[in-house]
Amino acid sequence: MTTGRLTHLATFATVTAVSAFALTACGTSTDSVTPATEAAASTAADPREVLLNAVPGVDASPYTFKVKGSETPISGVVDGPAKAYEVNMAEEIKEAGTTLKLGFLVLGQKGWVRIAFSPNVAGLPKLPKKWMLLDQAKLTDKSIFDEGQQLDPGYVGLLVENAAGLKVTSAGHFTGTTDLTKADAAEIVDAAGLKAMGAAATKAPFTAVVDGGHLTSLVVKIPAAGKTKAHDYTVSYSGYDSTPKVAEPAAGDQQKATAAAYEFLNG
Repeated sequence: MTTGRLTHLATFATVTAVSAFALTACGTSTDSVTPATEAAASTAADPREVLLNAVPGVDASPYTFKVKGSETPISGVVDGPAKAYEVNMAEEIKEAGTTLKLGFLVLGQKGWVRIAFSPNVAGLPKLPKKWMLLDQAKLTDKSIFDEGQQLDPGYVGLLVENAAGLKVTSAGHFTGTTDLTKADAAEIVDAAGLKAMGAAATKAPFTAVVDGGHLTSLVVKIPAAGKTKAHDYTVSYSGYDSTPKVAEPAAGDQQKATAAAYEFLNG
């Protein structure tokens, strides 16, 4: 999912609009780093090169992903050869007393969105439960259609590029530290949290696993600081050989996006 995680990654540009919309509805007023594709081939068994080469690129077979511990956890499927992806997220909007569930599905230059609130409190838009086909001409932000947006939704390439002290602990297992201040596009910790962490933010420890030439997991230990509690930022990439290709929704599961959907997405 990047530049910008689905727009930031476009998903995340939309998240901002989402929160603003919810706050307004309740009466309260309220980019880009491209993930490493495939590093140049290297005969040296350098840990950094091995990891970067393992990050999925445009030619990687479809795979599923889960990203937890960031400002907005996401999950879905990436199908690089088809220039397609599906991403889903859920975010609690405390000010509105509801949870936003948002999904994007992109296949080439066709895109769909699914938006739901649980519960759908008064003042929020009532939207179809089906996937809604988007008209790019009606969108303020079209970056979800940019090629390469979702190749590395967990920003593993970015974290490895800003890593230090990389070591191989056993076959396919790596350790090191990464500089979170240079990975703001991943939205792991907000600006206030990074400031509170001080120097610790520049050397957050992480582990990574490569299996069969594919990056399968990365876990960054986020230290406690300010309002940020100690937690793990976890990226999981799996099913490289078994995940079905991304396909457009069945005819009965989709419809054209409504005016309310565009109003919501355009913020």
